[in-house]
Amino acid sequence: MALTFGVSFAPNHPKEVAEWCRAAEDCGFERVGLVDSQSIYRELYVTCTAGLQATRRIQVGPRVTNALTRHPSVTASALVTMAEVSDGRVFAGIGTGDSALINIGMKPVKLAALGEFLTTIRALMRGESVQRNGSEMRLTWGKANIPIYVSAHGPKTLEFAGRYAEGVIYGDGVGQEVVEDALRSVATGAAAAGRRGQDVDVWWGLCGNIGESRENALTAIRMLLAAKANHLARFPEQNKHVPPEFRDVLDRIHKSYSYLEHQKPGETTNSRLVKESGLEDYLAARYAIAGTPEQCRARVYELERMGVRKIWLNVHFDDKIGFMEKWSREVIAKI
Repeated sequence: MALTFGVSFAPNHPKEVAEWCRAAEDCGFERVGLVDSQSIYRELYVTCTAGLQATRRIQVGPRVTNALTRHPSVTASALVTMAEVSDGRVFAGIGTGDSALINIGMKPVKLAALGEFLTTIRALMRGESVQRNGSEMRLTWGKANIPIYVSAHGPKTLEFAGRYAEGVIYGDGVGQEVVEDALRSVATGAAAAGRRGQDVDVWWGLCGNIGESRENALTAIRMLLAAKANHLARFPEQNKHVPPEFRDVLDRIHKSYSYLEHQKPGETTNSRLVKESGLEDYLAARYAIAGTPEQCRARVYELERMGVRKIWLNVHFDDKIGFMEKWSREVIAKI
């Protein structure tokens, strides 16, 4: 089985992030993504650099940054600098925006704006000049070839990623039809750019945890399931394979969701929303690999049969290093 795993963290103190990244490398993970949400977490590029300086092989980058709080020239400069620090072990994850924007009264951007951001930072990172708002921009001091990944939760963004990006981070879960439709949308976009769907590096963003029981494992990731439910309720006109009987409950989660507690561990407003919703089993089946080691391995095999090859786990609960060591020992080593 050719499976690859990554992990994603919400950055705390840079020294802690450095320890997490070193542990991720030692445990056999391929990459680390760090959240960009300035109101509730530490600064993205400082913590990315701390992680890169603490490691030798693993890739590190934003998962994900946005086009509004980060000017494209600043973004390109930060990423190319990190590539210098790390001999090129950097990727750029970008998206339309979520808690970083909502917590300062801004709205996610449209795909057209994301497209402009993508093409601008790519050109700047390659050392090219870009005309924007009547002015010429360029980096005068360096360049790097850094792959760009688009965070996608619906068919339009998946097609966009397939057409314009090196990769996609899909955040709307799994399931046979979900996986098939997502890969089909990526392939449609790739074909429009004259390439194949398999040329796009597709990662599946899921929640993971190993516990003494499935219930025990799910308790620590309820806040992550809440974040997924919140996304699932957005843009209801898109085909997201949501059972009609769940729509009202998901809408209630969306309306009550606390962005100031976005993906925060513990007994938060968001974790309680999931606990009281009656949808925990549905959300876990769609978005999580959680349970005993045996249950997690069985789930991984199930996902592989669906066509999932690269799994990017959100690790936002407290014992990150303990989880990664368990996952390395009980899943990676045994599959």
